Amino acid sequence: MRYPSPLRYPGGKTILSEFLTDVIDQNDLRGCAYFEPYAGGAGAALTLLKNGVVPEVYLNDADVRIYAFWRAALHRTDRFVERIASVPLTIAEWRRQHEICSHPSKYRLFDVGFAAFYMNRCNRSGVLTGSGPIGGYEQSGAWSMGVRFYRDTLTERILRLSRMRKNIHVSRKDAIDFLKTNLPRGRGRKRVFVYIDPPYVNKGQRLYLNAYEAKDHKFLAKYLRTQKTLPWIMSYDDSALVRELYQSRKVALLPIRYSLQSKRSAQELIIAPDNIVMPSTCRMGRDENPLSEIA
Repeated sequence: MRYPSPLRYPGGKTILSEFLTDVIDQNDLRGCAYFEPYAGGAGAALTLLKNGVVPEVYLNDADVRIYAFWRAALHRTDRFVERIASVPLTIAEWRRQHEICSHPSKYRLFDVGFAAFYMNRCNRSGVLTGSGPIGGYEQSGAWSMGVRFYRDTLTERILRLSRMRKNIHVSRKDAIDFLKTNLPRGRGRKRVFVYIDPPYVNKGQRLYLNAYEAKDHKFLAKYLRTQKTLPWIMSYDDSALVRELYQSRKVALLPIRYSLQSKRSAQELIIAPDNIVMPSTCRMGRDENPLSEIA
Protein backbone atom coordinates (compact mmCIF):
# COMPACT_ATOMS: atom_id res chain seq x y z
CA MET A 1 0.00 0.00 0.00
CA ARG A 2 1.55 3.27 -1.10
CA TYR A 3 -0.01 5.44 1.62
CA PRO A 4 -0.36 3.45 4.86
CA SER A 5 -1.74 6.33 6.93
CA PRO A 6 -5.49 7.04 6.83
CA LEU A 7 -4.80 10.73 7.52
CA ARG A 8 -3.96 13.55 5.15
CA TYR A 9 -1.46 15.87 6.77
CA PRO A 10 -0.01 19.28 5.83
CA GLY A 11 3.63 18.61 5.09
CA GLY A 12 3.16 14.88 5.71
CA LYS A 13 6.43 12.96 5.67
CA THR A 14 5.50 9.65 4.05
CA ILE A 15 7.66 10.83 1.16
CA LEU A 16 10.72 10.67 3.44
CA SER A 17 10.33 6.94 4.13
CA GLU A 18 13.13 5.92 1.76
CA PHE A 19 15.44 8.60 3.13
CA LEU A 20 14.77 7.56 6.73
CA THR A 21 15.40 3.94 5.76
CA ASP A 22 18.81 4.98 4.41
CA VAL A 23 19.57 6.90 7.62
CA ILE A 24 18.65 3.88 9.72
CA ASP A 25 20.71 1.49 7.59
CA GLN A 26 23.79 3.70 7.34
CA ASN A 27 23.81 4.04 11.13
CA ASP A 28 23.30 0.32 11.76
CA LEU A 29 19.94 0.89 13.46
CA ARG A 30 17.72 -1.50 11.50
CA GLY A 31 15.61 -3.48 13.95
CA CYS A 32 15.63 -0.74 16.60
CA ALA A 33 12.49 0.75 18.09
CA TYR A 34 11.25 3.95 16.42
CA PHE A 35 10.02 7.00 18.34
CA GLU A 36 8.15 9.98 16.90
CA PRO A 37 7.16 12.75 19.36
CA TYR A 38 5.12 14.76 16.82
CA ALA A 39 3.43 11.89 15.02
CA GLY A 40 0.51 13.51 13.22
CA GLY A 41 -0.38 11.23 10.32
CA ALA A 42 2.68 9.03 11.04
CA GLY A 43 3.05 8.14 7.37
CA ALA A 44 6.80 7.57 7.52
CA ALA A 45 6.60 5.55 10.75
CA LEU A 46 3.91 3.24 9.39
CA THR A 47 5.81 2.73 6.14
CA LEU A 48 8.96 1.74 8.04
CA LEU A 49 6.95 -0.64 10.22
CA LYS A 50 5.14 -2.17 7.24
CA ASN A 51 8.44 -2.68 5.39
CA GLY A 52 10.10 -4.35 8.39
CA VAL A 53 12.74 -1.64 8.82
CA VAL A 54 11.68 -1.17 12.46
CA PRO A 55 9.84 -3.73 14.63
CA GLU A 56 7.71 -1.31 16.63
CA VAL A 57 6.81 2.36 16.62
CA TYR A 58 6.03 4.71 19.49
CA LEU A 59 3.78 7.50 18.26
CA ASN A 60 2.99 10.60 20.29
CA ASP A 61 0.84 13.63 19.59
CA ALA A 62 -0.15 16.30 22.09
CA ASP A 63 -3.34 17.04 20.13
CA VAL A 64 -6.10 15.04 21.85
CA ARG A 65 -7.98 14.76 18.56
CA ILE A 66 -5.11 13.02 16.78
CA TYR A 67 -4.45 10.81 19.78
CA ALA A 68 -8.16 9.93 19.90
CA PHE A 69 -8.08 8.97 16.23
CA TRP A 70 -5.21 6.54 16.69
CA ARG A 71 -6.80 5.00 19.78
CA ALA A 72 -10.14 4.56 18.04
CA ALA A 73 -8.73 3.24 14.77
CA LEU A 74 -6.38 0.77 16.44
CA HIS A 75 -8.52 -0.43 19.33
CA ARG A 76 -12.14 0.10 18.22
CA THR A 77 -11.52 -0.97 14.66
CA ASP A 78 -14.80 -2.74 13.87
CA ARG A 79 -16.87 0.19 15.06
CA PHE A 80 -14.62 2.63 13.24
CA VAL A 81 -14.90 0.95 9.84
CA GLU A 82 -18.67 0.60 10.30
CA ARG A 83 -18.81 4.36 10.82
CA ILE A 84 -16.71 4.94 7.70
CA ALA A 85 -19.22 2.91 5.67
CA SER A 86 -22.32 4.65 6.99
CA VAL A 87 -21.46 8.27 7.83
CA PRO A 88 -23.20 10.83 5.56
CA LEU A 89 -21.02 13.11 3.47
CA THR A 90 -23.21 16.18 3.81
CA ILE A 91 -22.78 19.69 5.15
CA ALA A 92 -25.20 18.92 7.97
CA GLU A 93 -22.98 16.02 9.06
CA TRP A 94 -19.87 18.13 8.51
CA ARG A 95 -21.24 20.71 10.96
CA ARG A 96 -21.94 17.99 13.53
CA GLN A 97 -18.43 16.56 13.24
CA HIS A 98 -16.96 20.07 13.27
CA GLU A 99 -18.67 20.75 16.60
CA ILE A 100 -17.13 17.61 18.10
CA CYS A 101 -13.69 18.42 16.70
CA SER A 102 -13.87 22.01 17.96
CA HIS A 103 -14.86 21.03 21.53
CA PRO A 104 -13.24 17.63 22.13
CA SER A 105 -13.48 17.76 25.92
CA LYS A 106 -17.28 17.52 25.71
CA TYR A 107 -17.36 14.21 23.84
CA ARG A 108 -16.27 10.60 24.16
CA LEU A 109 -12.82 9.69 22.93
CA PHE A 110 -14.10 7.49 20.10
CA ASP A 111 -16.36 10.24 18.78
CA VAL A 112 -13.52 12.76 18.96
CA GLY A 113 -11.26 10.38 17.06
CA PHE A 114 -13.78 9.79 14.31
CA ALA A 115 -14.58 13.51 14.07
CA ALA A 116 -10.87 14.25 13.61
CA PHE A 117 -10.73 11.63 10.85
CA TYR A 118 -13.85 13.04 9.17
CA MET A 119 -12.57 16.61 9.25
CA ASN A 120 -9.16 15.50 8.01
CA ARG A 121 -10.63 13.73 4.99
CA CYS A 122 -13.29 16.35 4.17
CA ASN A 123 -11.55 19.69 4.87
CA ARG A 124 -9.31 21.68 2.57
CA SER A 125 -5.69 20.53 3.02
CA GLY A 126 -6.75 18.15 5.79
CA VAL A 127 -6.67 20.92 8.42
CA LEU A 128 -8.96 19.92 11.30
CA THR A 129 -10.32 23.35 12.23
CA GLY A 130 -9.93 26.79 10.74
CA SER A 131 -10.51 25.46 7.23
CA GLY A 132 -13.83 24.82 5.52
CA PRO A 133 -15.03 21.74 3.66
CA ILE A 134 -13.72 20.89 0.22
CA GLY A 135 -16.11 22.46 -2.27
CA GLY A 136 -17.30 25.16 0.14
CA TYR A 137 -20.37 25.35 2.34
CA GLU A 138 -22.67 25.46 -0.68
CA GLN A 139 -20.85 22.49 -2.25
CA SER A 140 -20.74 24.40 -5.50
CA GLY A 141 -17.02 23.97 -6.17
CA ALA A 142 -15.37 21.70 -8.69
CA TRP A 143 -14.92 19.07 -5.96
CA SER A 144 -17.31 17.89 -3.27
CA MET A 145 -16.39 17.40 0.38
CA GLY A 146 -16.33 13.63 -0.12
CA VAL A 147 -13.75 13.63 -2.90
CA ARG A 148 -11.00 12.45 -0.47
CA PHE A 149 -13.28 10.20 1.57
CA TYR A 150 -12.58 6.90 -0.19
CA ARG A 151 -14.68 4.56 1.92
CA ASP A 152 -13.25 1.26 0.64
CA THR A 153 -9.63 2.41 0.52
CA LEU A 154 -9.75 4.01 3.96
CA THR A 155 -11.40 0.94 5.43
CA GLU A 156 -8.59 -1.18 4.01
CA ARG A 157 -5.97 1.10 5.54
CA ILE A 158 -7.62 0.98 8.96
CA LEU A 159 -7.88 -2.82 8.86
CA ARG A 160 -4.21 -3.15 7.85
CA LEU A 161 -3.21 -0.92 10.75
CA SER A 162 -5.29 -2.93 13.20
CA ARG A 163 -3.33 -6.05 12.27
CA MET A 164 -0.16 -4.26 13.40
CA ARG A 165 -1.65 -2.81 16.58
CA LYS A 166 0.63 -4.82 18.89
CA ASN A 167 3.58 -3.04 17.31
CA ILE A 168 2.08 0.47 17.46
CA HIS A 169 2.13 2.34 20.78
CA VAL A 170 0.32 5.68 21.00
CA SER A 171 0.42 8.39 23.65
CA ARG A 172 -0.63 11.96 24.24
CA LYS A 173 2.12 13.88 25.99
CA ASP A 174 4.26 16.93 25.59
CA ALA A 175 6.93 15.93 23.07
CA ILE A 176 9.88 16.26 25.43
CA ASP A 177 8.02 14.50 28.26
CA PHE A 178 7.30 11.68 25.81
CA LEU A 179 11.00 11.29 25.03
CA LYS A 180 12.04 11.52 28.67
CA THR A 181 9.57 8.86 29.82
CA ASN A 182 9.64 6.44 26.87
CA LEU A 183 13.24 6.29 25.69
CA PRO A 184 15.39 3.60 27.32
CA ARG A 185 18.02 4.73 29.78
CA GLY A 186 21.75 4.18 29.72
CA ARG A 187 23.38 2.40 26.81
CA GLY A 188 20.00 1.31 25.46
CA ARG A 189 19.40 4.89 24.34
CA LYS A 190 22.00 4.39 21.60
CA ARG A 191 19.92 1.59 20.05
CA VAL A 192 16.76 3.48 19.11
CA PHE A 193 15.81 5.83 16.29
CA VAL A 194 13.99 9.10 16.89
CA TYR A 195 12.41 11.09 14.07
CA ILE A 196 11.45 14.63 15.05
CA ASP A 197 9.13 16.71 12.87
CA PRO A 198 8.11 19.68 15.05
CA PRO A 199 5.28 22.12 14.32
CA TYR A 200 6.18 24.60 11.60
CA VAL A 201 7.68 27.90 12.66
CA ASN A 202 5.80 29.55 9.80
CA LYS A 203 2.00 29.01 9.62
CA GLY A 204 2.13 26.89 12.76
CA GLN A 205 -0.62 28.75 14.57
CA ARG A 206 -3.07 27.93 11.78
CA LEU A 207 -2.11 24.30 11.32
CA TYR A 208 -1.78 22.94 14.85
CA LEU A 209 -3.91 22.92 17.98
CA ASN A 210 -0.67 22.74 20.00
CA ALA A 211 1.34 25.19 17.91
CA TYR A 212 4.79 26.23 19.10
CA GLU A 213 6.00 29.69 19.95
CA ALA A 214 9.65 30.68 19.63
CA LYS A 215 10.35 29.69 23.24
CA ASP A 216 9.04 26.17 22.57
CA HIS A 217 11.33 25.71 19.57
CA LYS A 218 14.23 26.93 21.71
CA PHE A 219 13.35 24.54 24.53
CA LEU A 220 13.36 21.59 22.13
CA ALA A 221 16.80 22.58 20.82
CA LYS A 222 18.08 22.90 24.39
CA TYR A 223 16.81 19.42 25.28
CA LEU A 224 18.46 17.86 22.23
CA ARG A 225 21.78 19.43 23.19
CA THR A 226 21.70 17.30 26.35
CA GLN A 227 21.28 14.07 24.37
CA LYS A 228 24.89 13.36 23.44
CA THR A 229 24.44 9.81 22.09
CA LEU A 230 20.77 9.68 21.09
CA PRO A 231 20.28 8.76 17.40
CA TRP A 232 17.84 11.32 16.01
CA ILE A 233 17.08 13.17 12.83
CA MET A 234 14.81 16.14 12.34
CA SER A 235 12.86 17.82 9.55
CA TYR A 236 11.88 21.48 9.93
CA ASP A 237 10.52 24.25 7.79
CA ASP A 238 13.34 26.57 6.79
CA SER A 239 13.46 29.69 8.94
CA ALA A 240 16.01 32.04 10.47
CA LEU A 241 15.09 30.78 13.94
CA VAL A 242 15.73 27.12 13.08
CA ARG A 243 19.02 27.92 11.34
CA GLU A 244 20.18 29.81 14.42
CA LEU A 245 19.13 27.10 16.89
CA TYR A 246 20.84 24.29 14.96
CA GLN A 247 23.84 26.09 13.48
CA SER A 248 26.23 23.66 15.21
CA ARG A 249 24.44 20.61 13.75
CA LYS A 250 24.51 18.99 10.33
CA VAL A 251 21.90 20.92 8.36
CA ALA A 252 20.92 20.20 4.75
CA LEU A 253 18.35 21.65 2.39
CA LEU A 254 15.48 19.39 1.43
CA PRO A 255 13.14 20.69 -1.30
CA ILE A 256 9.77 18.96 -1.08
CA ARG A 257 6.23 19.81 -2.09
CA TYR A 258 3.24 20.04 0.16
CA SER A 259 -0.26 21.43 -0.21
CA LEU A 260 -1.81 24.20 1.86
CA GLN A 261 -4.77 25.44 -0.18
CA SER A 262 -2.53 25.61 -3.26
CA LYS A 263 0.51 23.52 -4.14
CA ARG A 264 3.85 25.24 -3.94
CA SER A 265 7.46 24.29 -3.48
CA ALA A 266 8.43 24.49 0.18
CA GLN A 267 12.00 24.58 1.39
CA GLU A 268 12.61 22.34 4.37
CA LEU A 269 15.66 21.40 6.38
CA ILE A 270 17.04 18.05 7.48
CA ILE A 271 19.01 18.28 10.72
CA ALA A 272 21.16 15.65 12.43
CA PRO A 273 23.65 15.53 15.33
CA ASP A 274 27.32 14.64 14.89
CA ASN A 275 26.77 11.03 15.96
CA ILE A 276 24.49 10.38 12.95
CA VAL A 277 25.83 9.61 9.47
CA MET A 278 23.82 11.62 6.95
CA PRO A 279 23.25 10.02 3.52
CA SER A 280 24.81 11.93 0.65
CA THR A 281 21.58 11.71 -1.33
CA CYS A 282 17.91 11.85 -0.47
CA ARG A 283 15.59 9.23 -1.93
CA MET A 284 11.98 10.39 -2.18
CA GLY A 285 9.72 8.18 -4.24
CA ARG A 286 11.25 7.82 -7.70
CA ASP A 287 13.62 10.74 -7.19
CA GLU A 288 17.10 10.71 -5.71
CA ASN A 289 18.83 14.04 -5.27
CA PRO A 290 22.06 15.17 -3.58
CA LEU A 291 21.66 16.64 -0.12
CA SER A 292 22.89 20.22 -0.08
CA GLU A 293 24.49 20.78 3.31
CA ILE A 294 24.48 24.32 4.62
CA ALA A 295 27.97 25.57 5.41
